[in-house]
Amino acid sequence: MKNNEIDNTIIYLSKNLFYNIFMELDSWSLINITGIDRKEYLNNQFTIDMNVISKHQYKVGAHCNINGKVWTSFFIFKYYDCYLYIIRSSVYKKHIYELKKYSLFSKIDISKEINFVIFGLLGPDSLLIIERFFLKKFNKNQSLIISKKTIILKINKPINRFLIIIHKSELFSFLKFIKQHAIYRDSKQWLGLDIESYFPIIDNEISGRFILQSLGLKEWNAIDFNKGCYYGQEILCKYENKKINQFIVCSLIGENCLYNLKISENIDYFDNQTGNVYHVGIILAWVPIFDKKILLQIRMKKRFFKYKNIFFLSSDPDIKFRIFEC
Repeated sequence: MKNNEIDNTIIYLSKNLFYNIFMELDSWSLINITGIDRKEYLNNQFTIDMNVISKHQYKVGAHCNINGKVWTSFFIFKYYDCYLYIIRSSVYKKHIYELKKYSLFSKIDISKEINFVIFGLLGPDSLLIIERFFLKKFNKNQSLIISKKTIILKINKPINRFLIIIHKSELFSFLKFIKQHAIYRDSKQWLGLDIESYFPIIDNEISGRFILQSLGLKEWNAIDFNKGCYYGQEILCKYENKKINQFIVCSLIGENCLYNLKISENIDYFDNQTGNVYHVGIILAWVPIFDKKILLQIRMKKRFFKYKNIFFLSSDPDIKFRIFEC
């Protein structure tokens, strides 16, 4: 896919996006769940109540191990006679392996969906673009629209934007239309917006390491404490009842550098008063942004979340960051 005569590798903060853009979200995968036991089975595995998913709303949820540590997060919704959900591509094999472990006696089929392509769309006219092409309108109670073989999810953080999941049979006409109304950009632009939104990016290096609440997923209503049993429930409920979560997901910003940042790399803080250096968090994701800056997503200890604090990489104290203010 070609760009529209601009450098599509330049990533902007949401406040600097003044035109319509679209991108293929090649770092995300679509999972398909079919079979008559699909709802019951997923309800016993996922952290959300599958019974409250409606045809007009998607849900953010998570799949955890027995210790309440998150394999993956996802956006899930009904699609005709199945459930579809979107997860990070780097974890889909691990997720499917873990999800299938207990399916021997259930009538359910779990697979990666290969007949759809996932796009992101945003910009001042993005809603109008959707209405013109799909001849559908969102009302105030909708976050999901299904139009024949296309699914559209509305996300309002940090700005209004849309996930468009389109069947390959309709791809040609969609691309012909969208290229006339929006500029193609690199998929890291969407990642940058997820980082601004504090939506936790759970790639392979992070999968299975951290409790749900410590990844900020409670703020996305990705857990139901009142439904029936599911994997990790006992630990997650104890964690919640004892109010022992000491972590948040936040964003840091700093000057760009030639250093190749790594997911799960440590972020430190130097206390001028005590002279101590503290490990305050780890990197979940990062993107280079315009102009010569870098945006990090961090799982950080809450007590260090102060806008005046300056942070640095454990491996290179000369690379400094501060908390990003939206």
